[in-house]
Amino acid sequence: MTRTIRLLVVLVYLTASRLSAQDAGPVASLLAKGSNPDGPFAAKQVAAADSLVQRARAQLGRRYRFAAASPDRGFDCSGLVKYVLQAFGVDLPHNAARIAREGEPVAADTGALRPGDLLMFGRGRSQQISHVGIYIGDGRMIHASTSQHRVVEVKVPSKGSALKLRTIRRVLRDSTTAKIGSE
Repeated sequence: MTRTIRLLVVLVYLTASRLSAQDAGPVASLLAKGSNPDGPFAAKQVAAADSLVQRARAQLGRRYRFAAASPDRGFDCSGLVKYVLQAFGVDLPHNAARIAREGEPVAADTGALRPGDLLMFGRGRSQQISHVGIYIGDGRMIHASTSQHRVVEVKVPSKGSALKLRTIRRVLRDSTTAKIGSE
């Protein structure tokens, strides 16, 4: 083991041992349990997902504004998604229908969803994409709501909703900061 890796292992161990699993969040609880189901970088993946969710939640309450994509001006749905994912090196178009062609498709199964996956919606029978939100885990999403005139956190709309889930796209590889398609 190189000296850098040994030092990193010691730092992670010391940090995890000082934090209680209750107070430390998902990274420390993974380390405290001694499990690592996703390989040696699982803690990094969980931390990146937590960071993405925090960045999205930091926008809660910001006003809805058509064609806007910043905390100062406000957000429309695709502007919010673009803003949040830009911090992770993902450059998305400012258009929900065009975002729906980015990344890779994900099965519409709650077990397959990861924080950062993009939920694409349409209205009525049309297959056209007109809205996008960010999945944040536990069956919840954050989106810029036209009806509530602000960025909100809600349950993912169910089958009876006016918004129809059309597709789910993953633009982040393994919930890390690497964009799918980049090496």
